[in-house]
Amino acid sequence: MNATATATSRTARPAAGAVVPRQRRPRADEHLPLGSLTQRENRASGGCVSCGSTRLTRLTMSLADGASVDFVACHHCEHRRWEEAGVDVPVADVLTRTAKR
Repeated sequence: MNATATATSRTARPAAGAVVPRQRRPRADEHLPLGSLTQRENRASGGCVSCGSTRLTRLTMSLADGASVDFVACHHCEHRRWEEAGVDVPVADVLTRTAKR
């Protein structure tokens, strides 16, 4: 056997009958434009509720209950918060709703 055949025959394969997890495919309605830290015109609007800075990191997450929430952190004053549809959500609620049931 040559080196190419040997390398190919050693490729890891799942055992017979093994369950291989499927990768999640995005739904058609999940194609949202991404914000940008470097391009002002692509940043989400609004500023920090504590200091007014526009230097924010915003991450959107789906909770176990299916709700979509945003984590917002300010680069200037380090204020952090969670929001759902523009309304503040206490971190304890986010943690409770994230737990697997």
